[in-house]
Amino acid sequence: MVKPLIFKGDKKPKKRKRAEALEGDGPSSSSAPKPMPEDSENDDSWVSADAATDVAGPVMIVLPTLPNPSALACDANGIAFALEVENIVDNNPASAEPHDVRQVWVANKVAGMEGFRLRGENGK
Repeated sequence: MVKPLIFKGDKKPKKRKRAEALEGDGPSSSSAPKPMPEDSENDDSWVSADAATDVAGPVMIVLPTLPNPSALACDANGIAFALEVENIVDNNPASAEPHDVRQVWVANKVAGMEGFRLRGENGK
């Protein structure tokens, strides 16, 4: 069997414990699964920004268009357009979530200014 090259200074891989070794340890072993945090069921990945300081990283810009809200989107050529939001509850813009990668923007703060730089999914 061919082994990967190992260079001087590389960290050694950690050894895995075998299942048989865990069973033989008795009641003092920590092989029991850890419980999940209770808040993981109610975790919302998209939240509304209450202030301009909350805007950072991936954002979705929802526009109050009629009859349904839409989101600012960007195509491969860098042209921005409005795309209707499909993932929304009771037409409430606060509950909108992106259904297309073109609706997600990356917001970065401009150094020395109070403005933001927005980049679409293609980096433009």
